[in-house]
Amino acid sequence: MKPASIKQLWFYPLLFGILGALIGLVLRHAFTGAFTGFPIKNVLHSHSHVMLLGFVFNAFIVLLWTFFTKGIDRLSFLYYIALQICLSVMLVAFIIQGYALISITFSTLHLWISYILLIRLWKRLNGNKNLVSLIKVGILFHFISSIGPYCLGPLMVFKMQESPWYQQAIFFYLHFQYLGSFLVWLLAIVFQKTAVSLKRKQVLLITLCSVLLYTHSLNYSFNYWLINTLGGIGAILLFSILFSIKKQFQNQETIYKLIYYILLCIVVINIAGSLPLFASLVEENRFILIAYLHFLFLGCYLPFIWIFIPIKINIKTWICYGITVLFSEAVLIFPSVLSKLFSTSVMWLLFIVYLGVFLCICIVHLKYLLSKTNDITTTR
Repeated sequence: MKPASIKQLWFYPLLFGILGALIGLVLRHAFTGAFTGFPIKNVLHSHSHVMLLGFVFNAFIVLLWTFFTKGIDRLSFLYYIALQICLSVMLVAFIIQGYALISITFSTLHLWISYILLIRLWKRLNGNKNLVSLIKVGILFHFISSIGPYCLGPLMVFKMQESPWYQQAIFFYLHFQYLGSFLVWLLAIVFQKTAVSLKRKQVLLITLCSVLLYTHSLNYSFNYWLINTLGGIGAILLFSILFSIKKQFQNQETIYKLIYYILLCIVVINIAGSLPLFASLVEENRFILIAYLHFLFLGCYLPFIWIFIPIKINIKTWICYGITVLFSEAVLIFPSVLSKLFSTSVMWLLFIVYLGVFLCICIVHLKYLLSKTNDITTTR
């Protein structure tokens, strides 16, 4: 087997990023009422799985193996390829049948193979002790998050799809991915690249914050004062930790400072979400929830990943992408105002703005995929 190059590793997250964005764009077009009999729910499952696992999770796997090991070994690379085969089947299966035999089988296989790959990563991690600990926390969060999907089967058997516990099983998985594994892995990489010092106590507190923030998801199903209080404590504590290292980011590159301030903004949103007024607003308005999730994904994780793609991204592309993302957030938060302003429906506005996001993703990803680069090998 030939050694794997950096480009071979990046090929899959960038390709799935394009495919996932395309599915999302088609989905947005379907919401305008352009199609009849369109399987929206099935396509939504495909879009979310491809973007979450095919793009973001894949990209973090590449970054962790690149920056915190001596290179991905050949057997681990084969497991990485096996994940891509599962994702390819899931992409099609979810569209055709939704949650059924094939899609469930390959999503389960993907989960089990990811366990093996992350255990192998755990054993090969090196570098700053506290940053390595932070990465290991993220790996543990990945294992913990899978409790959610495992609960779906029994809940379906007992016909509890309409119960709050079914929704909470999904939220549990998503939380410990988005604000669990992905968040701490992002922090570990940023801290390594900026030489920000992190104490062991801060690693433990960040772990506690991620756990406490799950209570915001519980608030969708259970209205109890302690839930909001615990979520608020987690958000405020996380803000204080990040704010305490503000001085260490003052002399960093602009892009790292931007990521830092975006993270602070996300934490502030979580603090606001602890207040009953804002919590009820998110519960009652699905657009607000989508605005938050898209801001987290499109406004934070995607540009963070782009920083490390081995190409130079034109400043005009960055500006165009930033404008489209901010405008999409504005449409989701103030749909009536912008619908009247542009004299068109909210769904068409969202389709147009996500077309811009899709084109930006294509420009960046295809630029690298179609480039003739001679990357160094990263397989031992």
